[in-house]
Amino acid sequence: MDQASKLRSAILKKNRYNYSPESNKNLDSNPRVICVSSGKGGVGKTNFTLNLALALRKKENRVLVIDADLGLANIEILLGIDIKYGFIDLVEDNIKIEDIMVDGPLGIKIISGGAGISEVADLPIYKINKILNNMIYLKEHVDFILIDTGAGISKSVMSFILAAQEVIVVTTPEPTSIADSYALIKVITKKTNEKAINMVINRADNKKEAEITFKKMEMVSKRFLNKPIKYLGYISDDKSVRNSVKKQIPFMLNSPNCLASKNLENICDSILGSVEDGNKFNNFINKLSNLFLGG
Repeated sequence: MDQASKLRSAILKKNRYNYSPESNKNLDSNPRVICVSSGKGGVGKTNFTLNLALALRKKENRVLVIDADLGLANIEILLGIDIKYGFIDLVEDNIKIEDIMVDGPLGIKIISGGAGISEVADLPIYKINKILNNMIYLKEHVDFILIDTGAGISKSVMSFILAAQEVIVVTTPEPTSIADSYALIKVITKKTNEKAINMVINRADNKKEAEITFKKMEMVSKRFLNKPIKYLGYISDDKSVRNSVKKQIPFMLNSPNCLASKNLENICDSILGSVEDGNKFNNFINKLSNLFLGG
């Protein structure tokens, strides 16, 4: 790093964890940060993220969804809502992270990143620091943070993936989707081989097709990348999902007893059945600072 970068990092390290007395009450809380991504667009990644948030909420977890698909407010469209504030608004003196969190169905929280995230790197240090200190608020107020990234392997997508504790790669049984998902896993593995990578097969005709699709991915991942991946489950190609999207109502609420909802409940149980190191939340904040600093 050059001198300017070192100075910026030093200021952040000095001021990043200036907790207020109130925020010291529950420092043992450690949210799980899960990044949901895909190799290509159009595989149902955002719809999956939103409905997973609702499934987790039904299990009495406090859930925040961060729409980090820069420039595309897909969560807002799926819910038919307008979100007034985004990340960039945290630099305002009278705006706190509570103000940019919108209430979604069942009490899930939603933050729209939008184009604002890409603008943060150009801000003065003290304003970036304000954003990061606000992010620390999440440590004691949520149990899960789901980050919905854009598709592909752009710099912003990879930054969020590398910052998160866990990654869920959403794919479909289509050959192009499988190939693009493998490309994404390959890039992640080259960056770090320690990242836990999970896979969900969306729009599967049946359980057998989903399992065959995963086994193909697992085989090439082990053989060529020496990287194990975990199968979380599948979502059926259910017409209830398409009908719910048209109504702008999540299928977990519009059709709670449909096959896709049952599939998602199984995926939710699989996630809740695994245990991650909660101390990684601090690492998430540190790595997020690198994204904001353009590093």
